Amino acid sequence: MDDFFLDISYKNKMVRFRVMNPDAPLSQLMTNLRHAVGSDGRLIFDFPSIDQTGAPLDYFFGKEDPAINEVRVLRPRIGKTDQTLKDYQVNNGDKLFLVPDPFPG
Repeated sequence: MDDFFLDISYKNKMVRFRVMNPDAPLSQLMTNLRHAVGSDGRLIFDFPSIDQTGAPLDYFFGKEDPAINEVRVLRPRIGKTDQTLKDYQVNNGDKLFLVPDPFPG
């Protein structure tokens, strides 16, 4: 299997992230990203767990939709079905964004 990379952008930082299993559920990919460390041994991205108002934060992947020029959120589940990169037509080398999403406490 060929290497699969995504360019992931968050807070003016872009990281090329190697995806070991592109068929894994998005929730698993997000967990892997949250715990990924760079060559310096530090976490690649700082994921605050609460926003400035104290609301808990969840994170989703987002992909730019050129038709509407907006970032569309890639929901990790639709109904009871885990979603994967393929479900959103995400390909090797695509750019994704990390989208913080406050949820009511």
